[in-house]
Amino acid sequence: MQSVERIVRIVNSFSLEKSKLSLDDLTKKSGLPKATVYRIAEALCKEHMLEKDTLTSTYRIGIKLFELGSLYLSSMRLKDVAFTEMEKLHLKTGETIHMGILDGNEVVSIEGFESSRSLHTKLLIGKRAPLYCTAVGKAILAFLPDADREEMIKALDLVPQTSRTITDKNTLREELETIRLRGTAFDKGENEEGVACVGAPVFDSSGEVVASISISGPIFRMGEKVMFEYSNLLKEVVERISFALGHGSQM
Repeated sequence: MQSVERIVRIVNSFSLEKSKLSLDDLTKKSGLPKATVYRIAEALCKEHMLEKDTLTSTYRIGIKLFELGSLYLSSMRLKDVAFTEMEKLHLKTGETIHMGILDGNEVVSIEGFESSRSLHTKLLIGKRAPLYCTAVGKAILAFLPDADREEMIKALDLVPQTSRTITDKNTLREELETIRLRGTAFDKGENEEGVACVGAPVFDSSGEVVASISISGPIFRMGEKVMFEYSNLLKEVVERISFALGHGSQM
């Protein structure tokens, strides 16, 4: 049996009814040898996946597993909270709406609405895109903590996607500063020729950026005036979503 399967058996031994288990309990529930259970349980305690009560010699779920579970709940809550606001935005603009989250040095689309117009940008859930040349990506990158943002910039390889892609890191830093001041990110054909996009960040209760939402469409429909109109509209939308997630400050 693989080590991962053994770990899963031990973790799955816990339940709401049995939140604290002794070594004998874990051995019985997991069906593993007692020595194996002890070794894995102690290792999980060192990683804060489990916690051990030294007075009763019982184990319980640790803070690290709680944090991981909270991440899942947070992502589900994020989509639930944002869905209605995104739908309204889609109906109001008639354009494609994306929600993206940070994953490594890319942004991943996790929710959205696709425009029904004959010429429109496609919505592909699960699609990955660069941080540095998409509005949905730059909106996240710009609002990361300073140290995290700088570390990310240094690690990025600014591969040109079009003739308009920013390929100089100092220029990117200046662009991100403009985004922080304006509150929204623009992409005018930087990632895909003929496509324009406006993106804005979503914050959680701790004030951290957890996602971004964007409006995208053909560049001929999204001129300078429309981009700024959508920018103001989008800021109102993400402010309401952020507020629903517990973020009380104004952008």
